[in-house]
Amino acid sequence: PFNPSTDIDFSLPSNSYVKLSVFNINGQEVDVIFEGYQDSGSHSYTWNASEFPSGIYYFNLKSNNKHSMAKAMLIK
Repeated sequence: PFNPSTDIDFSLPSNSYVKLSVFNINGQEVDVIFEGYQDSGSHSYTWNASEFPSGIYYFNLKSNNKHSMAKAMLIK
C-alpha cells in the first residue's frame, strides 16, 4: 500500500525503448510515468497518485517486446 506516491524500480539488460504506464482495475491506462529511450542498468521513477482515487493500480513496463506488471494499492 502507498499514499500518495510510490517508487518503481527496474533494471534493463540492454538499451531499449521503454514505456512505464499505470492501469486502473478496469484495464484503462490512467497515466504514463515514462516513455522513451533508456540505457541498460537500473532505473527508478516516482509515481505521484495524489489526483487519483484509492484503489488497486497496475504498473506496466514494456521494453523490447517484453512486458512486466506489478500491482499496488493506493490508500488515502
